[in-house]
Amino acid sequence: MKAPPHTRITWEILHEEDCWSAELYCTAAQIFRGRISRKAIGEIGNCLEGWRVSTQSWTDTYDRRIEKTPIYRQANLDCMQFRLNAEQWEKPTIEAEWCVQPGDVVLNKIPPVRAAVVTSRLPRHPVDANCILIRGVKYPFAVWVALCLNQKPYEAYLLHRQGAATLPRVSLKVLSNLHLPLPPIEDASLLQGKVWDCNDDILENNESLMRLLAEVEAYVADEEKQLDESQPVSNNSLSTGRFFPADSIDDSLLPNHVQLSHRLHQLKQHLGWVSLAKLLSVDEIERSRLHGDVLQQGRYLRLSDIRTDLSFSQPEETENERSSPAPNRVYRQPLTSGEVLLSTLVSNPRVAFINEALSTKIYVTDHLERLRFKETPGAWALVLNTTAIRTQLEAMAMGTVQQFTHPANIPRLTVPNVPLELRQRWEKLLRRHHQRQRELNEQWQVIWNYAQTLFEEVHQ
Repeated sequence: MKAPPHTRITWEILHEEDCWSAELYCTAAQIFRGRISRKAIGEIGNCLEGWRVSTQSWTDTYDRRIEKTPIYRQANLDCMQFRLNAEQWEKPTIEAEWCVQPGDVVLNKIPPVRAAVVTSRLPRHPVDANCILIRGVKYPFAVWVALCLNQKPYEAYLLHRQGAATLPRVSLKVLSNLHLPLPPIEDASLLQGKVWDCNDDILENNESLMRLLAEVEAYVADEEKQLDESQPVSNNSLSTGRFFPADSIDDSLLPNHVQLSHRLHQLKQHLGWVSLAKLLSVDEIERSRLHGDVLQQGRYLRLSDIRTDLSFSQPEETENERSSPAPNRVYRQPLTSGEVLLSTLVSNPRVAFINEALSTKIYVTDHLERLRFKETPGAWALVLNTTAIRTQLEAMAMGTVQQFTHPANIPRLTVPNVPLELRQRWEKLLRRHHQRQRELNEQWQVIWNYAQTLFEEVHQ
């Protein structure tokens, strides 16, 4: 819906805001439209600052509980939802006012502003001082408050109303005094129920993946531990000198490469681990590049599109040649189902498993190595995502910056010889998670469209 060319600011609003800034009323004009009565957030809930705690023991704000307590930070906040890492799925260890409770709205102070709703499945960990808790919002308006705070006009209001030019941030005072038009209770109730249920389903699905990742991580770590117990590692560092047998010296004489080669040899000899090359299909993926065949419009998968759940975000379609990557960096063959992608950026390794037939052509840049396994590709993707394999990959770093490795090194990675039955179970669970995630993403898109429609109707 198109916004009107101008918005009339009434004297009641000017009196209510006690501010004459033209910049404020221009950037946040939409929030002052509508004939519905407006309520301040402080009238329908309470605003609390997150846990102001230091990890440095000599500071006044140090609290020893922070050493063993997972904490929600700005990076964990997404639009209406939380993004959790592995440790945040652990059981809460403390209770305090800055620990999240069902019905809370949490937003970050530093732009871009994101507000998420706390539902019943979210572990009740504390939030840090760069976040604000809105607690006790009268039912059923918690989701509505979060929806408004995720809109650009409200973000503009919160940042401009504060008046800080160098480091704009959301303040408790401005947030508490922010007035929102409230929709009819029946509409707010419907929105609250839809968002709440969908968020809980997403958390449940993600928790199942975390359990799977933890199981695979523990399996590989236990396997590797057997070698460390039977073959004590020398205390001498590479900088002071260490002796390695001649068969550990491969093509590279760099100390860290020799050390890795020795490690891989031991894993094969003592534990029966196998090189990735033996697991890959003979039907290799074509490695030719686009070269001069530049696509004016196309979708290019980049490292930033790979998600932590071993899936990927749909890349945006490029509009012109300038926004496309260099043709000699893009593989000619589009992405296909069954592939495993592994980044050659060893300073931030990422893994993805493509387990669905793609409805559109997606091209891959050469920062991602494309692997096709003989069997159970999803299970091997889970293994490649473990700490032990990431450590191998990091040791393959080349060049002065030591961030990337050559694609030819990837098949040298050595993995445990996991029984087929266990791999099949792992893959089944991963496929189930990805399928459920796609269903929930579609469901969320429908809910978001409804929420946006309601927002526009209230702010007409």
